[in-house]
Amino acid sequence: MFDTPHGTLAALEQAGYLTDLKTATTVYLAGRINKPILLEGPAGAGKTELANSVAKAGHMSFIRLQCYEGITDKNAIGEYNRALQELYVLLKSKSGTPDWLEIQNEIISRAFFASGPLLDAIEADKRCVLLIDEIDKIEHAFEALLLEVLSAWQLSIPGMGTITARSIPFVVMTSNEERRLGDPLRRRSFYLRVEHPTPEREASIVARRTPACSPATHRFIAGLAKALRAYTMEKPPSISEMNDIAQALELLGYSEIRPEDKDIMLPLIAKTDGDRKRLLMKQSFETIIRVARLYASEMAASAAGEASADLAQGVKA
Repeated sequence: MFDTPHGTLAALEQAGYLTDLKTATTVYLAGRINKPILLEGPAGAGKTELANSVAKAGHMSFIRLQCYEGITDKNAIGEYNRALQELYVLLKSKSGTPDWLEIQNEIISRAFFASGPLLDAIEADKRCVLLIDEIDKIEHAFEALLLEVLSAWQLSIPGMGTITARSIPFVVMTSNEERRLGDPLRRRSFYLRVEHPTPEREASIVARRTPACSPATHRFIAGLAKALRAYTMEKPPSISEMNDIAQALELLGYSEIRPEDKDIMLPLIAKTDGDRKRLLMKQSFETIIRVARLYASEMAASAAGEASADLAQGVKA
């Protein structure tokens, strides 16, 4: 899959995911030891994107199980196609003297079973990435169903029997920490805490999506992200939302957001009525823009200092 931790880091970067060696090493080891990775952190911090990037970097297919309250084993594993079973029985019953035992065995075979994401993943001929997204939304009882897949890489299906993986999937589970996951699931996984990126890294991420914009605009967007996430917002912006704002600035021909752009940009920034009202309060929007500019200036000064130090080191050498 990946040859080394540094090779993993380079492959993820080439796929568009900027991260650190710690994360890349965990991905490398998980792939070699066949361990799932549990990613926990705030919504919009890049957990799902990491799974997507692993698939791109490893040239693997991508299968997603989206978790939600009330999900069942039928949604995850699949279920028998009852209409197809009934049609088969009807046709066989009209073909001379039917062998009912044979028919009974046939209708509970794999041919009559409509697969879900978990079964698709373990039946894949080549290794795939299986994303179990927002696993914190499921109940503890559903976690138990996953343990068989994550431990033995197999699924037990009533009537059909046990299906063993043709290839072991690379499993990534994400959690926004709506509830604490059970210890059995944690024991079987490598754990990574995923926070929002530093402003410097977010500026680099935004630069990849909007290369036509200036470095100053990229720094402003990163500073704006930091300012908004530090503000008491019901829905802090995700990385992808900041990319959307950067693309909007590019299309509008703006280098940054000004206080007078409040009415234009507010729909891109505030995603709840409560946040909209907070930002419309006197001086709130203006303060955030001022703080964003301050963060951007600090990044520019830091970058200039690093460049000067590199130049001095080069002259000395």
